Amino acid sequence: MAACRHLREIGSAVSVPTLAKMLNQEETSDLARYALEKISDASVEQALIQSLGKTDGKVRLGILASLGNRRAEKAVPYLEKFLYGVDEAEAVASATALGRIAHPKAVDVLSHALPDTSGKLRAQVASSLLGCAEEHLANKNFDQAAGIFETLIQTELPLHIRQAAFRGRLAALGKEAKGVIVSALKGSYTEWYEPAISCVRNAFGESDIQEVCALLHGLPPKSQIQLLGVLSHYPVKAALDSAIQAARNENGDIRIAALRALEDIGDATTVELLAYHAAKSRAQEQEVARTSLWSLKGKDVDQTILLNLAKQNDTDVQNELIMSVGERRIQEGLNWLLSKARSADARTRQQAIKALKDVGSPSDLPLLVNLLISVEEEREQMEMASTIAAVVQKGPQGEGRARPVMNVLPEVSDVPSRQGLYRTLGKIGDDSSLPVLRSALEEENLDIQDAAVRALADWPTTTAQEDLLHIARTTTNPVHKILSLQSYIRMVEMEQYRSPERAVESLRNVLDISRPEEKKIILGILPTFASEDALDLAESLLLEKAVEAEAKIAIEKIKEELQMP
Repeated sequence: MAACRHLREIGSAVSVPTLAKMLNQEETSDLARYALEKISDASVEQALIQSLGKTDGKVRLGILASLGNRRAEKAVPYLEKFLYGVDEAEAVASATALGRIAHPKAVDVLSHALPDTSGKLRAQVASSLLGCAEEHLANKNFDQAAGIFETLIQTELPLHIRQAAFRGRLAALGKEAKGVIVSALKGSYTEWYEPAISCVRNAFGESDIQEVCALLHGLPPKSQIQLLGVLSHYPVKAALDSAIQAARNENGDIRIAALRALEDIGDATTVELLAYHAAKSRAQEQEVARTSLWSLKGKDVDQTILLNLAKQNDTDVQNELIMSVGERRIQEGLNWLLSKARSADARTRQQAIKALKDVGSPSDLPLLVNLLISVEEEREQMEMASTIAAVVQKGPQGEGRARPVMNVLPEVSDVPSRQGLYRTLGKIGDDSSLPVLRSALEEENLDIQDAAVRALADWPTTTAQEDLLHIARTTTNPVHKILSLQSYIRMVEMEQYRSPERAVESLRNVLDISRPEEKKIILGILPTFASEDALDLAESLLLEKAVEAEAKIAIEKIKEELQMP
């Protein structure tokens, strides 16, 4: 084996006699063929042909395969004999080899054999002829390729072979395939629809695709769907009109295919249609309609969306347009979103607030903060807080980024608005606003205190950790105790590069005020700080029935991290 592996690379005529002797032996034949197939000397083919008469079974089948792999033209007459032999396996192997050789002589042999064969052999002869035709096509021998394809089309063969041959014949015809494609799509033999449609792009340009578009709606649903995928590559009016018409089809799959095509060929005229489908459909159709609306190309699309937003009376459609303003980052739509965020309809308000997150810029923060103050619903207030925090992240980072919020706090007296502002500070996480929240904790109004606690619990970094620990130990409000304690534990987990011993100590310090729920959280993060201290802490909780199972899991993971038995 090692020798033959080298001979495959450096072998020559000198190597052939030795390898030829090995061909006839079952235990060495495969090794010999492995080397011989890559030796370029003509004596190799003679050796392989001679061995055909001296072997049988698997050895002979291997030699037949090697003659095909070497594309041995001289072997064609010998392969022809086996093609008509009594052994089906040898006949199939010969047909396969002839297909690999693909010489005109091999094509003639296969063509003559096709009508006289059946079953597995007939299928292989047809497949080999198909391979020969495709090779001619690749070499631009169009006439020869077309002749073979035509033979296969006219012969009673499995449908997939005939369809492949039909597709090949169209490819051989090139631009001249237009008439054949149109005739096929007009015809009653539906099996030709799929290969005909697959060749449309090779035959038709933007100037003449209208002829194909006219046939779309007369095709079966499956073919319409396939053709719509092809038409999505033609940014012309005929294709656009066809897709628009198909988007109104009763068949849901056709509608989805049409809406998907509009992602590529749609323009400003399709904004209203796509928004309607996005609003009134569900599941995949809604998803495709939205994606297409958000992806439409053209400078006038954004303006058309805003114009439709101004005139649209249907709330559902209006909400889809609002969503598209955000998804498309239409900066000119900011004022529209600000006005819609004050709509009488709750869904419209919520959708506008979400869209502001994508459209707003740091320079718009004063407007967004003013909007926050006017929001009454707590859910919308929290959405506005998230929106403002997201817009803040688009600007320079560091202390002072929460200034637009802190600037208005002294001017706001009503409690709900102040609550919203405090919660927003928590979402932003600007350390310079921590003193403001600490002061809010000391106010007499319980709602203000609650907002300050929740703001600190939302803090995105670890700088509020000590504040939360203080609240957890001193508050008499059970909800605040849980919020602050769980946020404190979360912040410990955030510092994954902290000394494991110090992290474990921080977690141990709150065990006395932790419920089983918090202890389970602590056990869940202990393996992050795998150490002897972490193991000790986990083992100490084994005695508590409420968390025993979680303690065992934590111990196992910690030991695994420490590679302990």
